Amino acid sequence: MNRTSYTETIFRMMFVLFTFLAATTVSAASIKCWTNEEGVRACGAVVPPEYAQQEHEEINKQGMVVNVQERAKTDAEIAEDKRQAELAEEERKLAEEKSLHDSVLLQTFAKVEDLEAARDDKIAAIESSITLAEKRRGKIMADLDNRMKAAADEERKGKNPNEALLKDIESLKRQASNNQEYIEQQQLGIEDVRTSYSADIERFKELKGIE
Repeated sequence: MNRTSYTETIFRMMFVLFTFLAATTVSAASIKCWTNEEGVRACGAVVPPEYAQQEHEEINKQGMVVNVQERAKTDAEIAEDKRQAELAEEERKLAEEKSLHDSVLLQTFAKVEDLEAARDDKIAAIESSITLAEKRRGKIMADLDNRMKAAADEERKGKNPNEALLKDIESLKRQASNNQEYIEQQQLGIEDVRTSYSADIERFKELKGIE
């Protein structure tokens, strides 16, 4: 056999092999079935583009369903799935935080009295800061009163109070306002401590089985 005949024989064999493989692939390919716009079940090798986003099945040559492609979700469904996932994640985080808080309670305190002592210490610290702030407020108000009297004296003499005196008055008014705001915040802080420790004490009792 010459070289040309040998090459042609090889090409013929490859052609037969490729033809066989192609035929096998086609025969083994699954059939796809979908429901058209009239509600009628239709089948074919390829799902038409207008039905590609709808649910359809793949059926093998034995007539068995081998895969079900679910329909594409709407924008509203995707948004709802996202919302539900976010809610689930938030609940998971809250449960994790609660578990951690319970662990800290049990590891930090041995009895209810320990919690009450910690509460009272925090309240005492806040009350101490309020006492200092009230003393400072008294000093500020005394300084403000003196400068207001000095300004009034100047006005009674028919003079305008000097600029430095007026700036001092404005500064002291701001300090008095800020100081009062601080005192009110600290007083609210005491209530927050009471509320927080009350909840912790109740939870501690639950964890310890204390009536």
